[in-house]
Amino acid sequence: MTHSFTTPDVQAGLRQIEQHITDVVEDAVRICEVPAPPFHEAKRADVVADRMRALGLDPVRRDAEGDVICELPGGAGRPVVVVSAHLDTVFGPEVSTTVRREGSKLHAPGIGDNSVAVASMLWLGRTLKDLPGRGTLILAANVGEEGLGNLRGARALWAQFGTTADAWVILEGAMFNHPSCAGICVRRLSVTYRGPGGHSWSDFGRPSAVHALGRLIDQIAQIHVPTEPRTTYNVGVIQGGRTVNTIAPQANMILDLRSEEPEALASLERSVRALVAGIAAAAGVTVEIEVVSDRAGGRLSAGHALIRLVGEAAAAVGVPPTWKSSSTDANVALSHGAAAVCLGLAEGDNLHAEDEVLDVTLLPKGLQQAFLVTATLLLGGL
Repeated sequence: MTHSFTTPDVQAGLRQIEQHITDVVEDAVRICEVPAPPFHEAKRADVVADRMRALGLDPVRRDAEGDVICELPGGAGRPVVVVSAHLDTVFGPEVSTTVRREGSKLHAPGIGDNSVAVASMLWLGRTLKDLPGRGTLILAANVGEEGLGNLRGARALWAQFGTTADAWVILEGAMFNHPSCAGICVRRLSVTYRGPGGHSWSDFGRPSAVHALGRLIDQIAQIHVPTEPRTTYNVGVIQGGRTVNTIAPQANMILDLRSEEPEALASLERSVRALVAGIAAAAGVTVEIEVVSDRAGGRLSAGHALIRLVGEAAAAVGVPPTWKSSSTDANVALSHGAAAVCLGLAEGDNLHAEDEVLDVTLLPKGLQQAFLVTATLLLGGL
């Protein structure tokens, strides 16, 4: 597969990528400074759609979920490749997304996850658009990757292109040198306890939903989970109660459960559900459990051609990869057995925190690796 890396057309594309790094960074800043909370990505989608048109990536359309899509037809019988990057962030509209620059570092919530990847997708598209002999390239800035979005944008893309796409390249901004073709399984549960409520003095002794939830969280924190396959849990959100002197009539938490293997995830969920029910019975409260997000996992076999291609592309730009399992939009295609990989583009820190930082020093290498992978796929590399 490496022979295609040295062709004049591919080498010209690599040079073009390097020449436009500053443009990628400027677009990343422009995109980042338009807030895109979960389920409210439309304003950022407008900006991305406008940039697509300005870069000659047309026609542009929106699907029913709000994904921004550009289909660039290729030669008949040639491969079909989807390249996508998610629009949304974990931050609400109250969080400032103004970018502060310090040399090669950009500081802002969402700059690495995932504004720089969206900008990179645009410029990859512009470079690949004129690649002679290529197949069909589908560019998508999708919604619904973060929080409780449940990969709704990626699922919509699969519904449109799952039967025709030969490969999927998912871009993440701050996963440099950590490609992933192993999508971990994720299940998120909303657990709500309810009780009769009452006054903290006159009705002392009545069951409290908050007290029950506190006992539940303590018990969950004591669950032993395996390290192989890696399995985790996290209580990410809690809320409930009415006033300081009211016995809480309601309390809720949202729990994130993850594992590299579905059997381990199912075992963890059974343990959690048993604790939820047992504490409800002991505390005298009722309980409701709702599955609010369910991400199927999947992985490519160790000898898959796409894994070899990513390794060769990484070596060509001087960055041998360290493979990781992850939960990204690639999960959707991987869960269907499709050839899919998630590629990181630059180095970042404090992801999902308001002091997020992106270092663009290695962005040229990350983008060039993504170009080599995608160009080879479009030229029939697998």
